[in-house]
Amino acid sequence: MRKSLRETAEHAGHRIELVPLDALFDLRKTVLRPWLTPDGAKAAYADGAERFHVGARPGRAPDEGVVSTASFKIEHPHGPGSDALLAHAGAEGYWAEGYWRLLSMATYPELQGSGLGGAVLGFGVAALARRLAERGAASAVVWCQGRSGARRFYERHGFAAVGEEFENPGTGPHFVFWRRVAAA
Repeated sequence: MRKSLRETAEHAGHRIELVPLDALFDLRKTVLRPWLTPDGAKAAYADGAERFHVGARPGRAPDEGVVSTASFKIEHPHGPGSDALLAHAGAEGYWAEGYWRLLSMATYPELQGSGLGGAVLGFGVAALARRLAERGAASAVVWCQGRSGARRFYERHGFAAVGEEFENPGTGPHFVFWRRVAAA
């Protein structure tokens, strides 16, 4: 039985869908954090907050590895840049509607620039918009600590940088990025 568009999408021969956390480890270790262990990968999601993971797989086989990913998790902003985000979002009137964090977005280098990362991010934002509608929420803020070198990518997808650039130990310079997501 074919999945509905709510459950899967396609981009340039890749199937985009919700995936389990374990499916993302190899990609994240290769692209983001070579020192990452499976336990370390799971630790970022150990707090029990609501979350979901999006992955793109080549072809149609369900066991194909994930080649691009993004995770979303309910999480109030904290850490470097969070004060600027909270002040900016509050001034825009979004402070009371909820916060979702975009985490560990990655695409294998040979596929970067193909639009696949943007398609994965778009699928995740659409999935979040549906979740908001199902619970009767009008909108939410999505935020992340994104690498400075990815600034144009985030801006192309509706995010804005707030606050000062900061150094994230082990992964280099970052900004806090944010955008509002309206319920579908």
